[in-house]
Amino acid sequence: MTIPARYPRKKRDEGKRRRFRRLPTLLAGLCICLQAASPAGSPASLAHPRESPPGADPVLKTVEAATLKTILKKKQGKVVMINLWATWCVPCRKEFPDLIELYGKYRDRGLELILISVDFAEQRSQVEAFLKENGVTFPTYINAEDSYEALISFLAPDWIGGLPTTFVIDRKGRLDRSLVGGQNYEVFHKAVAPLL
Repeated sequence: MTIPARYPRKKRDEGKRRRFRRLPTLLAGLCICLQAASPAGSPASLAHPRESPPGADPVLKTVEAATLKTILKKKQGKVVMINLWATWCVPCRKEFPDLIELYGKYRDRGLELILISVDFAEQRSQVEAFLKENGVTFPTYINAEDSYEALISFLAPDWIGGLPTTFVIDRKGRLDRSLVGGQNYEVFHKAVAPLL
């Protein structure tokens, strides 16, 4: 299945809602295909890093491509993982606890985790509920662009658009690797540990 790259600017207005309502269905199908081919996740009963008091509401901010560039500049000198996910994506939900566990283990050694939900704005409450359920109270993001492809085109122009995708960026701000499809703790650890 091929995911359309970007919609031409002149066609965005006509039928925009109709096209974008079909996109989650297409991507959900891709998520399911990727899940079948990916390694199994580890148990969900994990310790979660907290930067706010337990029970605090998640800090969810909107993000656009320009904002993401600024965020990455500020994090240069650290190893950064950018995870694109959605509440309707089964492999995204499955790998999420492993990402949080890895971040909890390595954040004191210079690991930064940027979580970006590609859910629609009207699904914000579902995103916040999922983050709270997983003990995430550090700042996370929700896409504010017309399409989430705009967020990462500057980072990985050849990205195929599958979800979940995790980009690993080294301390010099260079893209080290892209992990497409559901992963587990071991895969994330092998990608990040040598860079720390």
